[in-house]
Amino acid sequence: MTHPIRLCQRLVVRRAFLVTLVFASVASPRAGAAQTSITAWTGLDTTHLQTVFVRERSGVETRGRLLSLGDESLSLLVDGREQRFARADVDRIQRRDTLRNGALIGTIVGLVMGTLTAGIAECPGAMQASSCGGGRAALMLVSVGTYAAIGTGIDAMIPGRSTLYAAPGGVRRVQVGLGW
Repeated sequence: MTHPIRLCQRLVVRRAFLVTLVFASVASPRAGAAQTSITAWTGLDTTHLQTVFVRERSGVETRGRLLSLGDESLSLLVDGREQRFARADVDRIQRRDTLRNGALIGTIVGLVMGTLTAGIAECPGAMQASSCGGGRAALMLVSVGTYAAIGTGIDAMIPGRSTLYAAPGGVRRVQVGLGW
């Protein structure tokens, strides 16, 4: 007959493995997510776009939700109204960065730190090193979750944008700001 503590430890290890497997499958990119983009808007993909920032060649920036994208124009929903932009007038289209990369970096750091911590952790009491796998797995999961949260928090504090489209030969402006 198997000892109840060992059964509990096996259950904890199995659950930890299952949670890690589910997290890895959710966080990994999917092959079906890539879509083709309109050729006139090089680098711009209409899937998964919600709020974008369109900067015209005149320097005016407009924030809105992407409604449609054609060969020669795009339209945004701005304050409840549709606004069209000719491709010739658009200098750049950007979107806000997601928190996914911060969470991914934090998860990788958490896996490394969790592996190191679990590898050097001692078993409590009279338990032997071979029988405390559940505690080590739990320690690893806590490390992964904590570092993923820290990575997401750091990424959220850094406002950034990704350029989706830049007009060929467009006007480039350099802004320098100092602050303490």
